[in-house]
Amino acid sequence: MKKILVICLACLSMAAQAQTFVWPMAGKKAGEDILAQPQGFIGDELSYGELFIGGKAGDIVICPVDGTIISLGVNYQVKLDAVICEGLNPALTLDENIAATDFGKDTNPRYRSVAIGIRLADGRKLYLGGLAGKTKFKTGQKLAAGDTLGVLGYSYKALKAPSLMLSISNVKGQNIDPMAPFGIKSTFVETSALVREDPAPAAKVQEDLELLKNAICQLYPSLEQHMPKEKFVAYIDSLKQSVTGPVDVTMDFRLMLREILHKLPDSHLNLYRDPVKTDLGPVWRPSEFLIVCDDTVRVLSAGQGYESLSGKIVTKIDGRPAIEYARRAEIFVNDYDSGVQSFVQEDNVMLSYYGVLLSPHATKGTVHKLEFADGTSATVPFSQQPKIRSNEAWFKLVNWLRMNQMRSQDDVFETRTLNDSTAYLAIKTFEMLDAQVEAIGDYLSKCKAKNLIVDVRNNGGGRNDVLMKILSYFADAPMARQRGGFNRVIIKGKQPILGQTQNFNADIEMFRDYEDRGDGFYYLTDSVETCASVTPDPKVHYGGKVYVLTNGHSISAATLFPSILVRNRRAVSVGRETGSAYHFMTALKFAELRLPNTLQSVRIPLVQLVFDTTVCDRLPWGRGLMPDYPLPLTFKEIMGGRDGKTDVMLNYALSLIAQGKYLSAKDPFKWTNL
Repeated sequence: MKKILVICLACLSMAAQAQTFVWPMAGKKAGEDILAQPQGFIGDELSYGELFIGGKAGDIVICPVDGTIISLGVNYQVKLDAVICEGLNPALTLDENIAATDFGKDTNPRYRSVAIGIRLADGRKLYLGGLAGKTKFKTGQKLAAGDTLGVLGYSYKALKAPSLMLSISNVKGQNIDPMAPFGIKSTFVETSALVREDPAPAAKVQEDLELLKNAICQLYPSLEQHMPKEKFVAYIDSLKQSVTGPVDVTMDFRLMLREILHKLPDSHLNLYRDPVKTDLGPVWRPSEFLIVCDDTVRVLSAGQGYESLSGKIVTKIDGRPAIEYARRAEIFVNDYDSGVQSFVQEDNVMLSYYGVLLSPHATKGTVHKLEFADGTSATVPFSQQPKIRSNEAWFKLVNWLRMNQMRSQDDVFETRTLNDSTAYLAIKTFEMLDAQVEAIGDYLSKCKAKNLIVDVRNNGGGRNDVLMKILSYFADAPMARQRGGFNRVIIKGKQPILGQTQNFNADIEMFRDYEDRGDGFYYLTDSVETCASVTPDPKVHYGGKVYVLTNGHSISAATLFPSILVRNRRAVSVGRETGSAYHFMTALKFAELRLPNTLQSVRIPLVQLVFDTTVCDRLPWGRGLMPDYPLPLTFKEIMGGRDGKTDVMLNYALSLIAQGKYLSAKDPFKWTNL
């Protein structure tokens, strides 16, 4: 019988046991390939008692310790603290049980796996999720350390990679340290130990800023792409000097960290949620909802008693130009790369989402004094629970924000016939099952339309193998004009600074296969991993004209997809600059740095991934892929055109097709490929 089990993690520790467990990945050393661990983050979720170990799908998983099986089930991990589970049939193999289980269309079958619970002789319980394979088990069965449990599958959808999820509980059912039994450095912390001074003394804030400065300078390979190292050091030192008294950690120090990261715009350099105070509590927010577009601030909607303000153009806020208020909010926009401008513009449309950050110390008496283009004015109070009234404009904005986004795990792509000569393919994510990729191939193999519009707006990226396979369907010949791709790091071997992170230690040998080239250590030059070449698919080929719709939220793989097509003169891009930079991004491996006094955590990416070193007018350094046919963001687009129902960017692409506009007569890349 299916049931949802919500696991409340208590995170109370237990004295370390004398027995050392066997590392569960056969042939690997203890501590090898850890993906996430206690006090580390998976997305926005803080792991309290789980250890995630990676590897390749199909790697052998062994039992870490002697024990008795007490539970078996096919699991689908919804969140770290919630799982859907169905009982396991002991007559079937793990793979057969997984195949026979269906948790519904809103779940991704890739992340179904078997979880096994093992009771140890001392009463502790070990739980392992992410198992697959041909083995069979039943409850009550005895296991010995080293016995094969199965092969590695996918334990949690948020990780996306093959992984084993491991946790341990004591006799009271409380989560305890899952790392110490393996004899490795532990990051497990009791919940009660996560305490801090708040406000934090100036000296402790300065100490945390110094650690952050050193970690970024020593670990982050893309620093010089944003500013000279000396300038960054001087900037942090000046911040330290400006701290002369206690600092509120929850609001003011976190705002300081956001401003620091704004100086280094990188979609993978992130500030995690506060692990101590997980919400801001009662805060005062504006009672009007503002948006900004066309360099104009508007009241989209307003709270009770102020409905008449909806739709008005705001010229001043508290006596200053309204556009200045909007520009101030831009320092809080994250998750874009380098010099990308479109993402900031699109994200900042929802201006009032930043209202709390723009007025961090608002109180009951705080108001906004608004002046409007029609000559009227209003004084609007802040409220702890402003009841913003939804109206027609609000719903249009929501529809624009949701353009080309998934509604379920099955809704990863969409096809349509737009007219006699034009078809439409919306790719909403590159995180797909093999069958879904094959379905796209089947559609393209049968598509007879002369023109195809491929929509990757608001696509957050996904798997590289899916990207390369779909690209192969469009390749007339090997697409290999991108040049000089590589992976680069600035550390190698043992690094003392890693001893201060949550997920590494100073004894780990980092990036052993990377070669020293003076300005860093390099690997994978011009390889398949850097998308250096795309080989045509032997069975599927679409040979018509391709128009790719992009916007500021076309991220990661959704930047690489149009980039490879455009670079190889196999498509044109229509719309706006992509959210990830064309030339490089920083990702792959990450150091999770927890600042010891404020307990704030920053994820620092360690590997610079360069896709193409070509810089020319068509490919300006540090920007996303710029469109061949740009369409600036307008309020008209957000509101759905004149009738409120029109996809303005899609209509623009159709107009280009009707006019016969496609590739430029002159190859903008020709001189770069000699």
